[in-house]
Amino acid sequence: MSLIESSKLLEQRVKKAISLINKLRADNTELTERLNLVNNHNEELQELLSKTSADTAVIEEAITSALESLDSLNLDDMGDFGTLDSAELAEAEDFTLNGEGQELDTFEDENI
Repeated sequence: MSLIESSKLLEQRVKKAISLINKLRADNTELTERLNLVNNHNEELQELLSKTSADTAVIEEAITSALESLDSLNLDDMGDFGTLDSAELAEAEDFTLNGEGQELDTFEDENI
């Protein structure tokens, strides 16, 4: 191989190397930008998680407080208060299904 051919081959290899280096630099820049985006997104998610955890703690505390308040009312000793027996349920069902019972006043009956 002559000196001219060797120098042309070397020149081609240098050009390929330069091209590859430029491509690698561009890829590196793109990957760095993507990494920065992922890191920013990760920070946002961490903040959201912290806020959610704090909200969950407040909700748990409110539920615990409400349950303690209900327990202090001693509702277990109320017996059958507020429950209907089968006869009362049947009467209520007949009233609503058959339209029995007294006439109820509604806003529809009044001229406003």
